[in-house]
This record gives sequence, structure tokens and C-alpha cells, in this order.
Amino acid sequence: MNESQPTMWIPSMDSVVSQWFTSYEEARTSLEASGGFLLPYRNQFFVTSSAAIECLGLDPSDPDWSSIGWDWVRPLDPAARDRLVDKRIMAGR
Repeated sequence: MNESQPTMWIPSMDSVVSQWFTSYEEARTSLEASGGFLLPYRNQFFVTSSAAIECLGLDPSDPDWSSIGWDWVRPLDPAARDRLVDKRIMAGR
């Protein structure tokens, strides 16, 4: 895994509706209730849509999302998240 964690929010995501939370538990509850993608930003968490994932240069239909349970923070499969980290770093270049 690449040890540097890429930023998971960029200014082009301003136009995408996301739900923001101060605790992981609240974000996780939202993810379970409504679906989406749970991502971190600094000391906060947000649940967002496929459009935001595309803004990050990632494919929302990548099977690694399913493997991590759509949860970047506490992934079901850490190796799948590592692959997504590498893809995000490459997309940010």
C-alpha cells in the first residue's frame, strides 16, 4: 500500500450533494440507511454519490468499492482499499 493517503475531497465536488458528519458512527448509519460512499476529510466524514467518486477520478463501479463495503474509513477488505488508494493517487497526478 502507498502510505500517503490522498485527499478524498476536492473543490470540483462542491456541486455534488454530500452529507457531512462529525463522527464516523453517524456517517456509517447514513451509509447503511441510504447507500453511497463513506469518505474521510480531515476530522470529518461524508457520504456521497457516484458523481463525487467520478470527480476524484475513480470509477464508482470498480468492484473494489463493493469489497470495501463502500467505506473508505473502515474497509471490509483493506487490500481493496489499498488498490483504490493507488488509483486515487494516479488520478490526482
